[in-house]
Amino acid sequence: MFRARRPRAAQLTPPPGGDGATGRVTGVVLLLPGGFLRSRRGPLKVAELGLRDLTAELTARGRPHGIAVHLLRYRYSGWNGADADTAVDTRWALDELARRYGDVPVVLVGNSLGGRAAFWCAGHRNVVGVAGIAPWLPSGDPVEQLAGRRVLIVHGTGDRSAANAVQSLEYALRARPVSADLARYEAPGANHYLIREAADISAITTSFSLAALDAEPAPPAPGTVCTRLPAARS
Repeated sequence: MFRARRPRAAQLTPPPGGDGATGRVTGVVLLLPGGFLRSRRGPLKVAELGLRDLTAELTARGRPHGIAVHLLRYRYSGWNGADADTAVDTRWALDELARRYGDVPVVLVGNSLGGRAAFWCAGHRNVVGVAGIAPWLPSGDPVEQLAGRRVLIVHGTGDRSAANAVQSLEYALRARPVSADLARYEAPGANHYLIREAADISAITTSFSLAALDAEPAPPAPGTVCTRLPAARS
């Protein structure tokens, strides 16, 4: 006799060290890892590990301000065409965060596939900022939901994946009239994984996220959608 398999559910990881410094959460950063265009397998662990250092920096700098950091574990590691499973799970996560913490501000930080989910779901009532690290932003994806949100995009010019820098630049140019606070940084010659640039990207993304949550002063705006990252640290 076969036992019916339980449907897989999306999950939010516990915030490292607990919910904020005093137990009162004033804002949330939700991390959305990468994955595949199509896959019905479970979460991609290597994609989650790729956000480990960013999680640590966000936690260390955000905890004194009551910022909770969560990572979303999707039901599936694929977007899966019209099903848009990654975006569906992100919307669930945003509603779940509101249930847990109330209507506190949220910043979405998405890597690759997770970047598309972040931008798709930026219109949620609690989202104040959205950041994409080598985000997958196909031509024609909407930008209207970014109105009133702070936006950050970071991409390597040598990215030849489906989530390439040409598409994210086109997206940024379309979004610039919608979002008055949009910055896009390029890492010259860097590929999709941005390994050498990881420390700088973590610092920029953390500063962006905490500023959007009013936990730290906002960094100076670059004034262009094609600002270069600092030279990669050795």
